[in-house]
Amino acid sequence: MRIHMMTPVLTTGDAIGNYMISLQRVFAQLGVSVRLYADYVDPAYRFQARPTAAYRPTGQDILWFHYSIWSDNFAVLERSTDFKVMDYHGVTPPHLMADDPRLAALCDRAIKALPEYSRVFDWCIYHADNGRWDLEQAGYTRFSKVRLPVDTAFFGLKEDEALASLLRQLEYILFVGRIVPQKDVLSIVRVFAEVQKRLPHACLFLVGGTDVLPAYVQRVREEIEHLGIAARVQMTGKISDRAALTTMYRHAKFLISLSEWENCCVPSGEAMFFGLPVINAGTVPMPENVGDAGVVIDKTDPQSAGRLIASVWNDSDTYARLRANALRRAPWFTDEALTEALRGVLCDWAAAFDGDAAATASNK
Repeated sequence: MRIHMMTPVLTTGDAIGNYMISLQRVFAQLGVSVRLYADYVDPAYRFQARPTAAYRPTGQDILWFHYSIWSDNFAVLERSTDFKVMDYHGVTPPHLMADDPRLAALCDRAIKALPEYSRVFDWCIYHADNGRWDLEQAGYTRFSKVRLPVDTAFFGLKEDEALASLLRQLEYILFVGRIVPQKDVLSIVRVFAEVQKRLPHACLFLVGGTDVLPAYVQRVREEIEHLGIAARVQMTGKISDRAALTTMYRHAKFLISLSEWENCCVPSGEAMFFGLPVINAGTVPMPENVGDAGVVIDKTDPQSAGRLIASVWNDSDTYARLRANALRRAPWFTDEALTEALRGVLCDWAAAFDGDAAATASNK
């Protein structure tokens, strides 16, 4: 048996791509071969992945399909005779992609197609409880839960020493993710402006790609200027270098995530690996992922949010407790947890298929 794992785009620094690499690595440890496919394969993965057109179903393998946006590779689902698994990452609501009508249309199509494919997929993987809610409403009935892992092999222990020497002199809040409306980066900079009034030394690093919706990026830049915090905010672009990203996480005071919508929020798991408390607005699935390792704010009231963050920042006992809670949760997102979850998936399949076989036999 081989697993053929498929996604629309496989590129560096992408949560789904990182997850696929982790799945491939962990399945290899379990003795299962995984081949990766995508409609677009980043040159960095040219030796690890194949184009979708290279996929050949055998009727004895598994097609593991990552569902997040409509793409050309949906065409293989109807003709594949392999056992089909949907790995559901949720679909960004189209209104959050309004700056790019093409992306908005692809999201809309994927949302509308979700109920149709309940007859096609044999099993579903979801990552947080809100994912299961979506699937149940769309008519799916067979599920396994697998938390998205933190690729600890990517982070490692090595820092960028030059960057570390700079960051040790700063106290900063870190955001990691694309600069897009879904992440509500505008609210992040507005809340930070209130934090900075109370903590003039504080900085904000926005780490993430700026190429998806440039019009939104420009609005964020204009808001930073309008709020008068340009000297304290650094928009770095995407950081793919493992030592640099490790360093950014290791020396931060908080991670902040105020997304309008999330399916899982991998950076929250990454933050806890480094013992970072997560500032969030309580949007699902943050209560499930972060729980008592977070500071929950009302992002619609930046002034009160800034006041709360500053109070936690200056309260060493509260901050130490949040750090301890983060480190306690971190094992949920490790390779070891992923391995156990995948063993659970295999057990789920065995139980379901044994039940199907028994039902078939009793009907004869």
